[in-house]
Amino acid sequence: MSFNKLRAFLLRSRKSNTVLLSTLFIFLVILLFKDHLLPNNDPYWINFKITNPPKKESLTELSQQKLDTKIDSPFQYGCAAVPNGDQPRANAAFIMLCRNLELEGVIASIKSMERHFNQWYNYPWIFLNNEEFSPEFKYAVGNHTNAKVSFGKIAMEDWDFPSDIPEAELNEWIESQGDRELLYGNLKSYHKMCRFYSGKFYLHPLVNQLDWYWRVEPNVEFYCDLTYDPFIEMEKRGKKYGFNVMIYDLYYSIPGLFRHVQNFIKKHEIKVKSSWKLFVLNSKWLDGEDELGVYDGIHNSHELVVEIQDQIYLQKFIHEVKGKTEDVFTKNPYLTRRILQKSKQMPKLHEDRTNNEDYNLCHFWSNFEIARVDLFTSPEYQQFYQHLESAGGFYKERWGDAPVHSLAIGMFLDLNEVHYFRDIGYRHEIFAHCPANAPEHQLEYVANANYAAFADPQEAAVVVSPDKPRYNGVGCRCKCPKGYNDIEDSECMKKWQMYTQDDYKDPEPVNLESWKKRLTRKIKHHLIAGGSMEEDLV
Repeated sequence: MSFNKLRAFLLRSRKSNTVLLSTLFIFLVILLFKDHLLPNNDPYWINFKITNPPKKESLTELSQQKLDTKIDSPFQYGCAAVPNGDQPRANAAFIMLCRNLELEGVIASIKSMERHFNQWYNYPWIFLNNEEFSPEFKYAVGNHTNAKVSFGKIAMEDWDFPSDIPEAELNEWIESQGDRELLYGNLKSYHKMCRFYSGKFYLHPLVNQLDWYWRVEPNVEFYCDLTYDPFIEMEKRGKKYGFNVMIYDLYYSIPGLFRHVQNFIKKHEIKVKSSWKLFVLNSKWLDGEDELGVYDGIHNSHELVVEIQDQIYLQKFIHEVKGKTEDVFTKNPYLTRRILQKSKQMPKLHEDRTNNEDYNLCHFWSNFEIARVDLFTSPEYQQFYQHLESAGGFYKERWGDAPVHSLAIGMFLDLNEVHYFRDIGYRHEIFAHCPANAPEHQLEYVANANYAAFADPQEAAVVVSPDKPRYNGVGCRCKCPKGYNDIEDSECMKKWQMYTQDDYKDPEPVNLESWKKRLTRKIKHHLIAGGSMEEDLV
């Protein structure tokens, strides 16, 4: 072969290889991003199936895992058929506390609720204000729903603090919270709102006539379609309180609340229900005297046993190991760190500890609530509210209605009477929960004819590309925001997951002396056999 022919052959081969590599690259890109690049002939993912389920150990976040037990489970996986108007309705309503100047946020919340749920169920709306609603507000609100709308004014005596509290004292307490930069602490209106939602809200004539309420705030957003009636499902299953978000509160907004709650429990001999464990750190798992407070603040029986082991190791390390050169400390880094930490540790103060329990600060975020009205109008709850009212914490501190409601739930309801609305995508302020769509349980969106007639054409139109279903998904036609962190992955929700497991059992108390003797023998044999004081034996 001549040089020119060889050169031409090599050039052709090089071009062929380049084309082949380019084609392969394009194919791989299409394969990886086919959901975004290729037209989707199944835009609602109706026929989508999970063909290769992920391994259980790879599902590290709570939002990836299944939550379905005998205690609580989703009412519906994915979408149900659009209901007709003949189905029974509960005596229920949406209730929003708002002001005239919040009209834009109010309309945003109504639009989102009507689009994702109420266009099919037509539940009434109730709006409450401590002032009169303006004609402009009423007209604008009425133009965004086909449902009945009611407007109520809150009685001055139900909104304002009791008149027997001196104004100067009231202002001093509230202003001092602003001086300490406590969130909303110096807003008197915020204190009044929390106090109202904690008690008198349920006695308002427009609320008291209901069996159920769904609390809605201005400027919230819903991300999924809800195609079943939550009020009817709650009633069928014996549920009395439903939540969507569970998070930590700020300690310095409620430093004295738990102490007063415990006083109420003791005074009225309340036998708390199983929901109580969601909200407390329990120090009752130790059987024996802890004179030095070594085991103080440990709320898990296994962690108690580990600490007993570590204390034996520490005593041996401090008193029995001779000639503590730098090499000895290097070989025992864990014990060395424990000694240094102890030398720097401040004494533990428990201002609100009662009966070996502390409030863990978890609470149901009450800006989303679906609940029975008579739960909070009951004599037991109203007596509890009056107890807190007499303590003055709604102005001396910044007690929120969320921890007040949550601790009441803990006292009065068992876990199987509480429901987690996991399938409802929801955002309020910076916190959002949005579930994955349920595979094999999706349906095409069909707007209600009456809704389509008055709604913005773009809002009533076909949903544009709901999110692709995922393994363990529960949602119906959810469209989640980009780049959000799901609040479901919080530590408080992990407590809900743990305590609602079918096989959960409260741990047995740890007998201090018995475990000391057992572990002392075990550690002795372990060290004689050449073991290290850094090894965990329990």
